Amino acid sequence: MMSTLSLFDEPADDQVPTMRELPMYDSQRREIRELFAALGLTTAPEQFAVVEELISVRLRAVTDLNREDARRLLSRLQSRVQTSRRASTGDSWADRDEDTWIDKL
Repeated sequence: MMSTLSLFDEPADDQVPTMRELPMYDSQRREIRELFAALGLTTAPEQFAVVEELISVRLRAVTDLNREDARRLLSRLQSRVQTSRRASTGDSWADRDEDTWIDKL
């Protein structure tokens, strides 16, 4: 007979996943550090606040960041760096990234 677990039941010891999250790569750490520098974020509290804002992960230490979270963070930091390099006129039409069909005529 197959046993079923309720969503809130504690799993048996043999059902608990043993694979722990993999730590980020050194290359990811270097790239994150470079992107923070490009954004002028030099202190840990500033950096941790941006991590929480961008990927909703609250860090206590850099080693808390796993590979998947680091990948998501890198993508969002790269976007933020690209956006910060563009001059904003305050006019969303003038600041748009892509041509409209009118521009292509």
